[in-house]
This record gives sequence, C-alpha cells and structure tokens, in this order.
Amino acid sequence: MNRQSITAFLTVLILTLCACSSHRRVNGWYPIADHPDNSIVGKPLANVMDFERITIIRDTFILNGDTVIQSLIQGRVKPEKRQQWADGTERLIGKRLGFVYNDSVITAPQINARIESGAFQITSPDTILIKNIYNSIKQQ
Repeated sequence: MNRQSITAFLTVLILTLCACSSHRRVNGWYPIADHPDNSIVGKPLANVMDFERITIIRDTFILNGDTVIQSLIQGRVKPEKRQQWADGTERLIGKRLGFVYNDSVITAPQINARIESGAFQITSPDTILIKNIYNSIKQQ
C-alpha cells in the first residue's frame, strides 16, 4: 500500500468514527426552538439530578363524553437550583421549555410566567412512557 492509500484510509476511518459519536444529552429541561419543531437549543435549565422530588399522578377526566386517563409527573427542583430555574423561565417567557428524555422531547410547554417555586409537570398521552420516566428518575 502506498502512502496516499494509507492516508486516504486513515482519513475515512477518522471521519467515520467521528460521525458515529454517541453523544447523548442529559435528561432534563431544555429550551426548545419553534422551528424546526422540537429542536433542542442550548444547555439544560435543570437536569434530573437537580430535582428535589417527583410524584406520579393519575388523573381521570371526561373529554367529549369519553373517559380519559392520563398520568403525569409533578416535581420541583432543589432549593439551590430554584433561582436558576426562576431566572431561566423568566428568560423563556413566550418560548418553549421541553423535558428531554433519552434524547427525545417528551413535552414542551410554552412558558407564560417566571416560575419561582421550581415546580414543573411532565406530561404525555403515553402512560407507560410516563411510568418509565418516573422510575428512571427515581433510580437516579
């Protein structure tokens, strides 16, 4: 093999390895862009290690005559993270903040006010997904 062939082979190998990077985002709350839909923007406002407590709630309600059962996670960030949460939610008023789990946006509500309490809710129509997220967070 000549020198050019070896150089070309190594270049292709390095590019392939870089393209196959397994960088994963930490599960948590991230700013979400409107376009393209559900594009994650920047660093997390809070990650799951910043959560003080979480509770899973099962809610049943009637919608257009049909009984709907929904599970959701309610939580709060730790006291030492509440100022960061409040300031971050204030900066995001009118924008979306999304909960990212395993590199997927699960929910991305629009922020309408500064949230000083550190409270949040994670919702999804998929009750099994909500239970899996809850169990995953509790294990951490």
